Amino acid sequence: MIYVGFGMADITPKAGMQSPGGMGKRRLEKVHDPLKAVALTLLRNDLAVGMVGIDALLVTEEVVARVREKVEPLWKGPGTNLLIGASHTHSGGPIGGGFASEADPAYIDLVVDGIVEAVTGAWNSLHAAEVGWGKGHEPSIAFNRRFLMRDGRQVTHPGKGNPDIVAPAGPIDPDVGVLAARAPGGEVLGVFVNFACHATVMNEPAFSADYIGFLREALRSQFGNPKLPVGFLLGACGDVTQVDNRRPGREFGPAWARMFGNALGAEAFQAVSRLEWREDAVLDAARVTVPIAIRTPREPAEEAPKLGLGSGPDAEAVYARELELLAKERARRPVIDCEVQALRVGDLGIVTNGSEFFCRLGLDIKAASPFPSTWVATLTNQSLGYVATADAFFAGGYEVRTARSSKLVPQAGQKLVEGALEALGKLD
Repeated sequence: MIYVGFGMADITPKAGMQSPGGMGKRRLEKVHDPLKAVALTLLRNDLAVGMVGIDALLVTEEVVARVREKVEPLWKGPGTNLLIGASHTHSGGPIGGGFASEADPAYIDLVVDGIVEAVTGAWNSLHAAEVGWGKGHEPSIAFNRRFLMRDGRQVTHPGKGNPDIVAPAGPIDPDVGVLAARAPGGEVLGVFVNFACHATVMNEPAFSADYIGFLREALRSQFGNPKLPVGFLLGACGDVTQVDNRRPGREFGPAWARMFGNALGAEAFQAVSRLEWREDAVLDAARVTVPIAIRTPREPAEEAPKLGLGSGPDAEAVYARELELLAKERARRPVIDCEVQALRVGDLGIVTNGSEFFCRLGLDIKAASPFPSTWVATLTNQSLGYVATADAFFAGGYEVRTARSSKLVPQAGQKLVEGALEALGKLD
């Protein structure tokens, strides 16, 4: 028998707080939709595992350590069996710094308290339930944003209709992973969704969960429960967004975010509706530490894109400052202990890392995984910046330009792939 609980808490920033996610400093005075922390705990015999999805650009080691310490007394098992993943909404609060943005200690406290509240609520609501996992297929709303160009280089967002575009330089992952629980033979109690696309759709001067908020609305409507817990774990999408560079139009704003959330929600609803429900499922958790060095920057002229995201004279001052700050970080901590966490729920394996992981790397993990169903959850448990494929690192583009947001050695992707498979292999 398996016991399941869900919990939720509000982590909406206060008006006037910063919103990270761009190169400039931005303060937002309005809230478009609330930001949430959604927790799921599962207990079988004497082992508990859990996951929390937060509506935030990223999550830091500090936040995760503080939450795990606070919730560990609740658990039958270590606090490290808890996974905390960020949705990567670019309309979130100041949980961490980057470029011109700064972390806000008051908001960090709010997020820590919110996650603890959600996990505590999930633990206190544990009861016998049925669980199911599966996946849908949604290939029409996400697009790789990097392109092979006529000169052989790769460019991030080269511009709509650019005649020098040859082909996308990477794939997308259309899998819509679902993990759900229901009362025995009864109503659905909550859902977690795993999907790979940047949460950059809203593009409004207001705090928002981005398309994840509309996904939440869609599933609540479809299941007829306005309070249904809907959690989200971000897939491998360091090079994937909602923008289709090969077609005209503008894929931004609330209307597009609603379309995106509705499309994703419809596929997730269908996937849940097809699940095989189980009264019991094996649970397990494992962790692997992968030490990865911070790289020494190449010559700025070699790294600077001539075109697309991260290019232009305004970017030069930003990246000059980033190199100075990264040099200080490298002097303080030349090697980062990267946490790779794996959870098992029946035949579903969930494996994580803290990077903005390129899609191809996630697909490689799924293809080699020992589990019939595998999720790759990124921006989880820490913030590592972009991790690209080796060929992308040398081919150019925004994601590989050295900064605090892109700092690990070129071998990082391969190391994290191998670490993920090692962690999955440790699950019983």
